[in-house]
Amino acid sequence: MVMRRACVPFRSFPLGIVVWALLILGSGGCSSTGSWFGGVDKPDGKSVSAEDAMQEYVEPRPGRPAGLNRLWRNGAAGSPEKYLLHPMGVAADEGLFVVGTSQGRVVAMNPADGTTRWKVDLGSAIGGGVALDAQRVYAGTIGAEMVALDRNDGHELWRTRVATAIASPPRPVRDLVVFLTLDNRTYALDAATGQRRWVHNTTPVSLVVMGAGAPSATRGAILVGYATGEVFALSATEGKPLWTFNMTVTGGGRSELDLLQDVAAPLLVTPQAIFAANHQGRVMALNPNAGRPFWERPFSVIRAPLLIEDRLVIADVDGYLAALRAVDGSLLWKTRLSDALLTAPVMFKDRIVVGDSKGRIFAVDPVGGQVSGLDHFGEPIFADPLPLGSSLFLWTNDGNAYRFE
Repeated sequence: MVMRRACVPFRSFPLGIVVWALLILGSGGCSSTGSWFGGVDKPDGKSVSAEDAMQEYVEPRPGRPAGLNRLWRNGAAGSPEKYLLHPMGVAADEGLFVVGTSQGRVVAMNPADGTTRWKVDLGSAIGGGVALDAQRVYAGTIGAEMVALDRNDGHELWRTRVATAIASPPRPVRDLVVFLTLDNRTYALDAATGQRRWVHNTTPVSLVVMGAGAPSATRGAILVGYATGEVFALSATEGKPLWTFNMTVTGGGRSELDLLQDVAAPLLVTPQAIFAANHQGRVMALNPNAGRPFWERPFSVIRAPLLIEDRLVIADVDGYLAALRAVDGSLLWKTRLSDALLTAPVMFKDRIVVGDSKGRIFAVDPVGGQVSGLDHFGEPIFADPLPLGSSLFLWTNDGNAYRFE
């Protein structure tokens, strides 16, 4: 996460007024790094919801595990330095499982047995994460370079410098690779050569959540959310705006965290709606053709939402998992899972699976929201679980990769 002056700054970027402080968010104030990283510190701030703030956290006790059977573990990297994170964007297909590390390495594994196929040091910490297509693996760095590697052996194919640190996982879209940088720019590079096709930018801000959501794509458009609170649909061929909507919430701020407007979660695209969320307490359904909203709910969300048939499942920054009716946003259920940062929810077999930064894995019933299983996994989980067929891949902040079934 990136903040200005708040809590424990540890590294400055060239962007002058922005200091990269690895600080995970609480809704009305700054949560202590210890509590989010599995320590014993208690949060300093209170939730913006008085009702939620009064409820002391009680860990669910379903009496049974989450139902995940481990097939393999690969110690792909060591733990990062204290209060640092390994990049959260991982990638997998039937032939490869790839992660990036805070030490600057890209590690490709055989998804069947977890053995390392190859590893490459890019010379700078990976920013955002990695992606792959049929020919290449892509990784962006905090040193402001996007790199393409041959997926067969990891040798470097091209390297392109951009203006500032890369903040999002890259997204291959046909013959492009698209990503966001720390200064609120979206780049589209030629996937084969790395040459710049186009760049779109909006106003840089001094206070941002580090870790932009990967761009989304639909019907000739690239969809992105910025730290300004703006959502854009951009022409995939030229990068020109097709429409924009501003999710900014103004007034009533009590702290620097109240200024965060980031649309940090990837936009979820369906033919009927685009679901967008920001840190400042807005989850919205937008018309995919014009960007006009047709419902809104007050949740602060920085992780990707999950669509299960007619319901939208979201994990908010206060540790709640909630299900909304996709058609009108009405609340179906809301369950307190954690006193730490939740991952994005994913559907695995017949249950929703969510991890947290204290190393717990929750299994949740998608119909009623009851916690049906809990594993005290013990390793901080910031990267979203990645389902693929009958398997679930996990990347922990201790630098270990896992496959479950």
